[in-house]
Amino acid sequence: MEGGKHSKITGMKMRENEGYKSYSLKIYGIVQGVGFRPFIYKKAKEFAITGWVNNAGGIVVIHFSGAKENIKNFMLSIVKKPPELSNIEKIECKALGKRIYSDFTIKKSTEALGKVKFVSTDVATCHRCVEDIKTLENNRYRYAFTNCTDCGPRYSIIKKLPYDRKSTTMKSFEMCDQCREEYNNPLSRRFHAQPNCCGKCGPSITLMNNKKEVIKCIDPVETTIKLLKQGKIIAIKGIGGFHLVCDGKNEAAINVLRNRKRRAHKPLAVMMKDLSVARKYCMVSKVEEDVLSNNKRPIVLINKRENCSLPENIAPMQRKIGAMLPYTPLHYILFEKDLEILVMTSANISGGYMQYKNKEALCMLEHIADYFLLHNRDIEIPVDDSVVKVINGEEVMIRCGRGYAPYTLNLGVKDQIAALGAEQKNTFALSKDDFVYLSQYTGDLKDLNSYINYKYVFKHLSNLLDINPQIIVQDLHPDYIVNDFAEQLKGRKILVQHHYAHMVSCMAENYISEKVIGVIYDGTGLGTDGAIWGGEFLVGTRNSFERVGHFKYVDIQGGDKAIREPWRCAFSYLYSLGYGKNDFIENLYCRNHLQKPLVEEIEAVESALEANFNCYKTSSVGRLFDCVSSLIGIRNYITYDAQGAIELENIIDSKVLDCYEYNIYEKDGTMQIQYEDIIEGIIRDLKKGIRKEVISAKFHNTIIRATCDLVGIIRTINGINKVVLSGGVFENEFLLKGIYNGLLDGGFEVFYNKKIPTNDGGISFGQLASASSIINEEGIREDVSCHTRKSIKY
Repeated sequence: MEGGKHSKITGMKMRENEGYKSYSLKIYGIVQGVGFRPFIYKKAKEFAITGWVNNAGGIVVIHFSGAKENIKNFMLSIVKKPPELSNIEKIECKALGKRIYSDFTIKKSTEALGKVKFVSTDVATCHRCVEDIKTLENNRYRYAFTNCTDCGPRYSIIKKLPYDRKSTTMKSFEMCDQCREEYNNPLSRRFHAQPNCCGKCGPSITLMNNKKEVIKCIDPVETTIKLLKQGKIIAIKGIGGFHLVCDGKNEAAINVLRNRKRRAHKPLAVMMKDLSVARKYCMVSKVEEDVLSNNKRPIVLINKRENCSLPENIAPMQRKIGAMLPYTPLHYILFEKDLEILVMTSANISGGYMQYKNKEALCMLEHIADYFLLHNRDIEIPVDDSVVKVINGEEVMIRCGRGYAPYTLNLGVKDQIAALGAEQKNTFALSKDDFVYLSQYTGDLKDLNSYINYKYVFKHLSNLLDINPQIIVQDLHPDYIVNDFAEQLKGRKILVQHHYAHMVSCMAENYISEKVIGVIYDGTGLGTDGAIWGGEFLVGTRNSFERVGHFKYVDIQGGDKAIREPWRCAFSYLYSLGYGKNDFIENLYCRNHLQKPLVEEIEAVESALEANFNCYKTSSVGRLFDCVSSLIGIRNYITYDAQGAIELENIIDSKVLDCYEYNIYEKDGTMQIQYEDIIEGIIRDLKKGIRKEVISAKFHNTIIRATCDLVGIIRTINGINKVVLSGGVFENEFLLKGIYNGLLDGGFEVFYNKKIPTNDGGISFGQLASASSIINEEGIREDVSCHTRKSIKY
């Protein structure tokens, strides 16, 4: 709900009689740190309103008096044209007794009335502050921490609400006279801008080398630019944490960064100087331009131009590149001296969490960065860059972070609930008084430091919003590390199956409560039968589901190792079809000079399959994609999550419309999609020497058609016409669009995740929405000690 367009005013009954009236307003939403109080002050002056306004807890409170017509215009102006960065969720109004105010004032903030709290996200530098830093005569010329009420850090520096300077990491910086005058002037755009500062009184920048020695120079940023042009790797501290930065046109420097960071192939994000540079190297649609340049400034995945001259090692084997535009004053200054593109990737070692403290960064990154560009404004809470893409002309969230987190949605959830999320691509979700708050991305919790950071972020956001959860929601998987955290939390525990959480995340985002067909494709997730699911057709509501279909099970050998080594998936599928190690080695093995598994390893996997040792049954579409990527010579070993599947999508020959044979059959009351004919068709094409680009297209087309066919069968049986698509595999844009359009052509209503990540970053949101629905069922509330699985219908 942008800018309060859908806000509601409750409780106001204007009296017909003339004369002055007095009222109290409580305004809920993103109304702190966005210039709301000076906005109210100016409107009060404009409409001859007297009284006062202040921040109270997480809301804005106004007590005011005025003539009837003036009050009407005053309130309409608040609702219809609030500050750009605000988001009004609700306005409560009640009449006061006769009160006479001599003027309109802005009162000191209080911590009272904090029933519902909202947190403003970090906002990109506004165009007026950009002009300030570019104007030689301005006192903030080239000052890296310039901000106003329309821009700058928010969530990353907040210690507690209400949002006042003393409650942020800016507390230690005493404003100079000029900044204080701006801060206290209701007519200034820096009135009560809590991070307000200038070069005389605010944070400062220091350049150091990786031996922790300060580099003595007149201008640390200008020296940094020179170092970047020399091919050096710089760790630069930003709003939410450190980035590792190098010249985006220097292939050798990028290789050095990859080697040091141990990130062999995963695409690296880049920052481009401006839109004209983005257009030069990428095919940028109007919607993508709007998303790139909005005040959130996410990383946007956009198509590279044919014959794009950027180094291939930025995003190997990818058609898209993750690009963002400058969003802090420091970024704008970095691009002053002829640099066009900077690689700007999160400062961590692959699998770890983003560094955000100076001392730790200097230690943890000393073997990666040559130099460190530091500043002395503390980051209270780390927030990584958000990642989005545009599908069917709409922005779709991939990773929730800076500019979006904490993401707030009104789901009418009354209970205080904490949903702990998945183990990979983790987020958590909290709820209170109707609203659900989705945290920023916290990474892969298998990494110990990421898990420690997860607990810190959880505690911080819970305290910030004054949420003390009484209900804890977690995944079925008994080995997730978040289960250890759940044991530390008091309250009733509810388990929600992984793929069902994906389904409900899409339902809740689209405000769907009735029964739907859920098509959920991802890599792993423990099913209710103890197998690993991932190719699921579910029917249900937000509080219960039935599994009505899935891809046929296959035995995969190797546990988590099979995910990192897709050749194990390929061999497991072939073994189920009766092929042995000799067939694999002689005919189908290690095409296009891929890194080869040892013959001894293949023999060991075959023996383990024969003995059913360290094997698991799975219906995972993600593992099927891994199998095909290995079979056709794309990837036998991966260096990042879903690499084989991602590269398989990127080679599709979109002119190919054919598909492989497939079969859908019923077994034990459940519909199943058979994989045997698909794999055999691929093997025949391989033996014929068919190009892998064609095989990839035919394989994708097969999954699309089989999915649409099975959904049609389920509709015939169940009479349901609404379909939701969710799960990490649906990050595959070709697959998503194909199934979406195919189902639309079949007369279905189709929904997919847009605001909430379709990958495991959306699991917590689905967990919470499902748990809320479950506890609202008749009788569930009666036994608050009721444990886990009994609360959920399968």
